[in-house]
Amino acid sequence: MVKILVDNNVCIGCGLCAHDCPMKVYAIKDGRSVVVNQDDCMQCLSCHEVCPSNAIEHQDIYLSRRLYVDLEVCSMLRRFI
Repeated sequence: MVKILVDNNVCIGCGLCAHDCPMKVYAIKDGRSVVVNQDDCMQCLSCHEVCPSNAIEHQDIYLSRRLYVDLEVCSMLRRFI
């Protein structure tokens, strides 16, 4: 599972992450972005891409995304084996 970190020393509270996240992982509280539904994150990285201050970090995402892609590729190749 991915762990999402928001650096509140860098976050400017613009709300773009909360607005763009299709899974509503973020909320704005006290003028800063807060992760409220981390387990719902689908690892699309739209929040990371839209953040103007680069305050959002996803830990262990590359490992989990790679595993997902590898399993998907294996599933597709199974038809040919």
